[in-house]
Amino acid sequence: MIRKPLRARGITAHILEPEDQKGHRLRRGSAGGRLPNVDPDAYRGRNVVERRYSRIKQWRARDPL
Repeated sequence: MIRKPLRARGITAHILEPEDQKGHRLRRGSAGGRLPNVDPDAYRGRNVVERRYSRIKQWRARDPL
C-alpha cells in the first residue's frame, strides 16, 4: 500500500479509496483500519494536474518528428 510510506514521510495522500476496496475494508471490521482522510479541494487540484499531463503526453504522441 502506498499510503503508509507517504504518512511516514509526512506527506498527505490525496488518493481516493477504490470502490471495490471499501467493501473489503468494511468487511474486516476494526481490523480493516480507518477510512483514508481525503481533502476534496486538494484532490480536485491533483485531478487538474493529472489531466494536464495526459494532454501533454497525447500531444507529444501526435507530434511527427
